[in-house]
Amino acid sequence: MNTNHLKKFAQEARRKLLELVGSKLELVLTTDSAELREKSSQVRKLQEAINASSKEQVIDKVAYTWFNRLMALRFMDANDYQPIGIKIVTPKDGYTLPELLDEAKQGNIPDELPINQQHIYDVLDGKIPSSNPQNEAYKELLIGACNHLNKVFPFLFEKLSDYTELLLPDDLISEFSIVQDIRDGMTSEDCQEVEVIGWIYQFYISEKKDEVFASKSKVKKEDIPAATQLFTPRWIVEYMVQNTVGKLWLQNKPNSKLRENMPYFIESPSVESEDYLKINSVEEITLLDQACGSGHILVYGFELLTKIYEEEGYNPSEIPQLIIEKNLFGFEIDERAAQLAGMALMMKARSYQRRVFRKELKPNILCFQDLKLATDEIKEAFRGIGTKLSDGLLHDLTNMQQATNFGSLIIPQISISELEQVKTEATDKFNTTSDVFLKGYLQELTIALNQLISLSRKYHCVVDNPPYMGDSKYNPLLSEYINTFYPNSRLDLMTCFMEAGINGLLDGGFLGMINQQSWMFISSYKQLRKKLLSSIHINNMLHLGPRTFPEIGGEVVQSTAFTVIKRYDDNQLSKYVRLIEFNSSEQKKLATIDVCNNKKNDLVFNIKQRELNLIPNHNICYWFSNKVIENFTKIKIDDVSTTKAGIVSGKDFDFLKLWSEVSIDKIRFNAYNFNDNEQIIWCPINKGGSRRKYFGNEEYIINLYNLWLEGRTNKSVRRGDPDFYFKEAITWSMVCGTSFSFRYSINKSFATAAPAIFLNSRNDTLYALGLLNSNVVLTILPGINPTMNLGSGDVSRLPFIKNDNYIEPIENIVSGNMKISKDEWNSRETSWDFVQNELIRIKAQDLEETYDLYQQYWKNKFFQLHKNEEELNKQFIEIYGLQDELTPDVPLEDITLLKEETDIVNGELVFDAQEIFSQFMSFAVGCMFGRYSLNKEGLILANQGETLEDYLKKVEKSKGEVSFLPDDDNIIPILDDEWFEDDIVNRFNEFLKVTFGKPNFEKNLAFVEECLGKDIRKYFVRDFYKDHIKRYKKRPIYWMFSSPKGSFNVLIYMHRYTPDTLNQILNGYLKEYREKLNTHLEHLDHIIETGSSSEQTKASKEKDKLRLVLLELQEYERDVLYPLATERIAIDLDDGVLVNYNKFGKAITPVAGLNDAKTKKKVKGFDWIDTTKII
Repeated sequence: MNTNHLKKFAQEARRKLLELVGSKLELVLTTDSAELREKSSQVRKLQEAINASSKEQVIDKVAYTWFNRLMALRFMDANDYQPIGIKIVTPKDGYTLPELLDEAKQGNIPDELPINQQHIYDVLDGKIPSSNPQNEAYKELLIGACNHLNKVFPFLFEKLSDYTELLLPDDLISEFSIVQDIRDGMTSEDCQEVEVIGWIYQFYISEKKDEVFASKSKVKKEDIPAATQLFTPRWIVEYMVQNTVGKLWLQNKPNSKLRENMPYFIESPSVESEDYLKINSVEEITLLDQACGSGHILVYGFELLTKIYEEEGYNPSEIPQLIIEKNLFGFEIDERAAQLAGMALMMKARSYQRRVFRKELKPNILCFQDLKLATDEIKEAFRGIGTKLSDGLLHDLTNMQQATNFGSLIIPQISISELEQVKTEATDKFNTTSDVFLKGYLQELTIALNQLISLSRKYHCVVDNPPYMGDSKYNPLLSEYINTFYPNSRLDLMTCFMEAGINGLLDGGFLGMINQQSWMFISSYKQLRKKLLSSIHINNMLHLGPRTFPEIGGEVVQSTAFTVIKRYDDNQLSKYVRLIEFNSSEQKKLATIDVCNNKKNDLVFNIKQRELNLIPNHNICYWFSNKVIENFTKIKIDDVSTTKAGIVSGKDFDFLKLWSEVSIDKIRFNAYNFNDNEQIIWCPINKGGSRRKYFGNEEYIINLYNLWLEGRTNKSVRRGDPDFYFKEAITWSMVCGTSFSFRYSINKSFATAAPAIFLNSRNDTLYALGLLNSNVVLTILPGINPTMNLGSGDVSRLPFIKNDNYIEPIENIVSGNMKISKDEWNSRETSWDFVQNELIRIKAQDLEETYDLYQQYWKNKFFQLHKNEEELNKQFIEIYGLQDELTPDVPLEDITLLKEETDIVNGELVFDAQEIFSQFMSFAVGCMFGRYSLNKEGLILANQGETLEDYLKKVEKSKGEVSFLPDDDNIIPILDDEWFEDDIVNRFNEFLKVTFGKPNFEKNLAFVEECLGKDIRKYFVRDFYKDHIKRYKKRPIYWMFSSPKGSFNVLIYMHRYTPDTLNQILNGYLKEYREKLNTHLEHLDHIIETGSSSEQTKASKEKDKLRLVLLELQEYERDVLYPLATERIAIDLDDGVLVNYNKFGKAITPVAGLNDAKTKKKVKGFDWIDTTKII
């Protein structure tokens, strides 16, 4: 089955039908014709339907009604299922018109069709004028065929005497018609399996589903079906039904050969209990799908039940009717899906029994309908019946007013016998009263009572692929209902359906379900797990993980399929099959078949539920060994530490900055308590970041002064506990998936994105840091929390086992790892403890030798850290007694060192020369601006407004004594040639001579260019600023002012920026550059007049380019730079790069995520700055 083709067809058909029906509706409402006057009652009903809902809802309903009917007709055509024996929408082989129309043209209209045959013949013969006789005749034939099928499928083919007929599209037989689309979209091959109906339905509503979830608003009850549908892979349906219906049958008939027909049946790991649900006959078995959709699960239930009936010796002609009437039940809130579920079951029945349509069966598909009576009307109805309305029944009927909202989740309070009694009384009254209004009330009441009776019944098996929708999308009424009746499972509809499904079972009955795995692990479902593990028995589970649904890729959707018995049994083992490592649904399917055939036993885990209760929060960590579970009974990290909620600023763009954005003297790097910090504006804060162990990700600062300032924050602010600001802690990135990495922290506050735990002692901190970065924890934590977010509660629940013989060695190794990691972090200029570039620190005779020494030095550090980590693993494995389960090996890829400068290639550490030398170039530029110096380590000019005089004071040297003097005006041109003396290439060449000597200059320059992969000027013009933007995470400290096409570029250092800087760029560089280009233009004119032919051609081309450049520069000066220069723009580093960069409009280089239109719009919405300065 080509699902991509089906998806394209279904989506295009939906769009086309919506357009055609919409156009027809407008025509009907705006046209006054004799034909429409004859159908005035239908037009009136149409208008009433619009008034009761909306045009859009009416169009949608009519569109899907005709789509469902045409789809059903096409399916029956393709399988020769039509009761009249003639294809209705499909031509005979070799013909183009539908067979029904062809037969009519030959004078053969089936007598079963309730139509005026003579009228059709007259239209076709031309006796009745028509602009398109064949189309008009076919329209009547199609409507007649639908009306005839009402006897067989009353749930799908209602009598067409209402406005649905009015809105049938006009074109039905041309090559562009919707009928032709249906034929092309549903090939005969597609129609060989009834599952095609489910696929097409899912694709038909997929665009609506995307719209609903793209919206930030709550999901309206009419949109819940579109938002929650997901088609289940066939093999998973088989697994669920075989291990519920099939399991129930085998419990009662252990010698049955049904097992041979169940490839996904999983044998119980324990001897079967004698306490099982008894049945006397297959006719007793009831299978319910609480959210049946298009009937996919029920269709397979039909197949399996057929095998049971056949085994029991039933007459084949009786089996389909028995299954339809006695065994299969479906609940659904979506009328479209309910229609298709009924159709799918009838088609499946027809595939087994040719005459089944004659029996006029009605599948037990309950499509919920809202009770359209107000509370006062309900009370009036009961007064009319003459019976008491109890509080419980009023409660149930009030819920039925939201039946299409709450659906299968409704829990009736009144017993089924009481409901039956009330229904009988209501029916009797309906048959005897002459009160028209009361009859209307009673009709509505009876529909509601029938639904409550179905909801009150208990079933042998419930099998679902439930709806998926998180609580943030619940509409208010649904949210209130779920919070009241499903408090343990309220976070998602899927888990609410778990509870509802169990509630709907007979004692000893089976629930089969596929849903997302979150309920197995996350702390919000702790109470649900506790309740389940103490009240039901998990029979078996396929832990599927990602990529279970072929149409859903990636790691986000992690699935699990399982069956449970509504009976607690402390002695029975549960069987779990771990399939999360397989990368496709097909691979998971084949692995499951192997497991069912006693192969691949390494995927199987047997465990008793009481053992799961020993795991923190009752997590379903079935793969944990006895030793791991035993460790959870001992002391935990929580017993030796404190956890605190982190800071939520509510306005990160205001309060948080990269440390490099502000003046260094305003940052307090060594604060120890909050009171110490009252007069200091900025302090470091942990804010997550990339995967790093032991040390690092020290990038952000927070304005604590403003955070605690009254009136500066919004209602979202959470300031955390100031007593724990700056304390020694272990931190990590909350969003980390399964790539856990823990770091040491001190003198910092922490945000919620970087949770922290505070150990009771320094020794415990070191010991815990080693433990948390070991593979012992890497093995356990995914069970504690397999989600993308790792909170402090998850970490605090880990076992904290200490052994006196190991404490000192572990602390020494961890201290060493911290030292290596800290040195590596500080080797880059993005660290606030950076002192100089590594190539300068290691410096040998020339750059090539220096680079070799650099690689050797850091390679040794890398492998020392690798050795240390493996030794830590070895020791913790021994402490935790996991020698039989884990090895100390650490893949080189897991060493979180040198991630920017190296890669692992075929097991070897390979250095990236381009990255290493781009860092060298950046340091050189830093020296050009005075941020760094060759005469003194660390930051030099790093405060707003500092000058060359400040630089000389800080390095304690005169101009003549400085090895490499920074640029005096803070403006460095980056142009395509050497147009200025302080051109960046000239400055770099000077820097290279100073650092590595004049004698080796040419050799060193060639080596730099070899490592960069291009010459120096190309690198500065094309790549330097891109590298800088990336290095400083789109918050550059060096700013490039550029003309629109980049013909003119100068670089400045923002800390040295003054309101005169733009004037200096304008008068000292841009105007001078234009003058130099004009002079060069005159030179070219001279060549054109006096040079050789080739010289003239070359000069002429260059002149044309130069004219364009001059025009670009003229416009840049006139329209952009000059107006800004006159404004003498001031900046405040405390506002951050995002704000300050956007003050310069088109004068400054555009950077996506910094000053693009979308980001600029966001900045203009900031309420803590003067937004009139943003241009």
